[in-house]
Amino acid sequence: MRVLITGAGGFIGTALTRALLQSGQLTNRAGERQAIDEILLLDTHLPACADPRLKPLQADIATPATRQAIAQWQPDSVFHLAAVLTSAAEQDPARALAINVLALAELIDAVGNKIAPPRLIFPSSIAVFGGLLPDDVDDDHLQRPQTSYGTHKAIAELILADATRHGVIDARALRLPIVLVHPGPPTQSVSDRIAAMLRDSAAGKPSVCPLRPDAKVAVVSVQTVVRNLIALHDAEPARLRGKRMLNQPALTVSMTDIVESITRVTGSAPDISFAPDAELKKIVDGWPKGLISTRAPSVGIVADKSFDDIVLNYLSYLSSGKSAA
Repeated sequence: MRVLITGAGGFIGTALTRALLQSGQLTNRAGERQAIDEILLLDTHLPACADPRLKPLQADIATPATRQAIAQWQPDSVFHLAAVLTSAAEQDPARALAINVLALAELIDAVGNKIAPPRLIFPSSIAVFGGLLPDDVDDDHLQRPQTSYGTHKAIAELILADATRHGVIDARALRLPIVLVHPGPPTQSVSDRIAAMLRDSAAGKPSVCPLRPDAKVAVVSVQTVVRNLIALHDAEPARLRGKRMLNQPALTVSMTDIVESITRVTGSAPDISFAPDAELKKIVDGWPKGLISTRAPSVGIVADKSFDDIVLNYLSYLSSGKSAA
């Protein structure tokens, strides 16, 4: 089996690559477990690849030459993680549209096959929802995105559903909340600025939280995301019941909850101060505070049990000398 991971050099892509190498198998179109022979890693920046199953392709997904290379390689499964994230998309919406929407349509053209449609797994986002929201948002809530990134993800979901209807791919999408804990170096993404609270505290450094202490966000660990992306890939089509776009069930935590969890797990209070960022607050206020899914459990997609577990997972990776991704 050949597996393509776009955005493979990123936070989730690195974790997913490690998990696929460790398991060594995925479920194929026939519903059978099959060994992974090769993984094509696509990104503009990639870490060193020691495993012989890894095939690096350091390139821009938006270029014709890259798409031609993908088409010639003919993957059996695709995890399409490449994206321009929220803050960057607000600053350069045209570039974000090219990567988040147009590159997806061209990727489908490159890998689509009516005779043997590849499974295409796509991380969508909590950002597809917005406006007046209930406390908990389920899979089929009306989408009213309030950012360019959310708009692009909503468009992408429609493109994936239509390509699946035409039988050229077998697409499944998982809408992600804030994913933790980004190991650094620091970025300006929303998830990283929340992750810095734990990352800096674990390193014995002071941290500045960009939200109010009572601000609530929906979160999930990168370990849970990776397990769930693989579970979604392996799910029998019949169990999806025609619904290919699912929410990632999330934990809802306030900034105070995060501080208390770090204190509880580590045994000492972190040095975290609060300096609310108006622009970040506007983005976060437009997202659901609770993200649930009535369908996800039927295909093995679950939430983290507690934020304490997220802290413990991160500290465990640090003690093992590995990247937290």
